[in-house]
Amino acid sequence: MQIYQAVGENLAIFHDYFRIHLLPVEVRHGARLVGRWETDDGRVVAVWEYDDRESYEHIQAEVAADPATRWAEELRRELPPFFTERDEVFMRSASAAEALGDSAV
Repeated sequence: MQIYQAVGENLAIFHDYFRIHLLPVEVRHGARLVGRWETDDGRVVAVWEYDDRESYEHIQAEVAADPATRWAEELRRELPPFFTERDEVFMRSASAAEALGDSAV
């Protein structure tokens, strides 16, 4: 889960940049977007699904090496700020953890 404290006046640009430049690259390499939401207090929350952390790391390495990512990063330098804070949290299904007998969830 990625949580961004958005810059309100740049929110439309943030969404367009994500939809046009980031999402296609992520999906091409196997990332699965569960959803992307705006909260009433100005945050943008994106939830992604991966098979496991190893899968996430593999996909992100491929995304980072993709020429489209480098091009998007260059474009990003020309755009206004999208967010003031960013947080990323890894989660796992509680039902999957229970099935594995993991009581530490």
